[in-house]
Amino acid sequence: MLQKGIFLIVCLFYICFLQADQRLGDTSYKVPPKNIVYQPLEHLTSMSGLGFDMDSLVRFVDAMGANMNGTLIIARNDTILLERAYGYLQLYRSCTNYRGVQESQLENLRLHPDNKMWKTALFDMASISKQFTAAAILKLCQEGKLHLNDTLGKLIPELPYKKVTVRHLLNHTSGIPEYFNFKYDLFDTSAFIDNDQLIRVLSREKFPLDYPSGTRFEYRNTNYAILASIVERVSKMSFEQYVHENLFGPAGMNDTYFFTEIIDTNLRWPAAKKGDIYTQGNWINPDINEPITRGHRKNGTLALYDRFNGIVGDKGIYSNVEDMIRWTNSYFIHYEILAEEWVSKAATRQNTLNNGILPKQSYGYGLRLEDSPSHGLLVYHGGLWDGYQNLWLYRPKDKIQIIFFSNFYNGAHAGKSDGVLNIIDNLISQ
Repeated sequence: MLQKGIFLIVCLFYICFLQADQRLGDTSYKVPPKNIVYQPLEHLTSMSGLGFDMDSLVRFVDAMGANMNGTLIIARNDTILLERAYGYLQLYRSCTNYRGVQESQLENLRLHPDNKMWKTALFDMASISKQFTAAAILKLCQEGKLHLNDTLGKLIPELPYKKVTVRHLLNHTSGIPEYFNFKYDLFDTSAFIDNDQLIRVLSREKFPLDYPSGTRFEYRNTNYAILASIVERVSKMSFEQYVHENLFGPAGMNDTYFFTEIIDTNLRWPAAKKGDIYTQGNWINPDINEPITRGHRKNGTLALYDRFNGIVGDKGIYSNVEDMIRWTNSYFIHYEILAEEWVSKAATRQNTLNNGILPKQSYGYGLRLEDSPSHGLLVYHGGLWDGYQNLWLYRPKDKIQIIFFSNFYNGAHAGKSDGVLNIIDNLISQ
């Protein structure tokens, strides 16, 4: 009876076009899952054990949630203090990007039970993904297979940036141009662009450095895309497989994937065809159990997948708030991924310039840092891409973690982490 009911729901969903872009497809490209131990999180309904109740925190968060579409979690170590899900997997505010959907259908699609936001829904983390790339590089360094001073002349000799080091890439002082600014006509866009194609374009076009390596700090996604390619060459594995086996698996992140695993990026379809939500073709991997969100622009319209989505390292990881708590605990607190020495390097300023000048922005390895007068050291990173607006934040002194994942780029949670910390600090002090 249960199976029959599930079948009926799926059929209804198909008729409503709600999952028209999530039909079954070829999964031969998917990395075989690694056997890992699921690490459950302890859920609390109050913070009485920490000396205060949750009322003021709940009021603050829910007031923010009135405008937020997404999920959030606030935790201390492996204890969830507060977890929320607001809104919808897809907003359905406009027919612009939905083939065959009429204006009169939008509200029904939006309010359909299967379109509600789930606490475990998957979001494109965008640049929050960079800390995993850095961790993969540092793991290879810890194992002696790679060194921070190794050059691209040694690691990827076809690139013209012979003297750029792994360290330059990690701390965004390389001077290599931002590939987001490259024209699409440099690439084959009949399918999603991948890292190998980016390396070929950089090698062929020989763009000059924007500045001598080590003399300026400029945040560039190209740095971390190249780092992913370095991981592949050194490990002799795909970047996705290496990260699954060495980072996601040990951390117990069962519900974390790459875009290249969610979408068959080898299909010969334009990756950002205007007006197409991919109702043609079998796109979404059916082996993924958790609901997958879609990003939306400030005006509420669906953000189509960009051609550059096939490039990983700088972005490209889909996860949920609970898996990110598991990651923080495993990597930053229990040192189950890397030795404390290497984690400390990642979470310490590393972007001091050759002349000793400290740039205004403090950056470690895949992590932004702020020494806040009010809250102490904050380790964090944001993520903006394809209609997603995210924040991951960790405070080492008391292991507080705050994560906001939003698939609606409307700024609803911008600056709200400071308010959360103010409430927590005030309540603890009382």
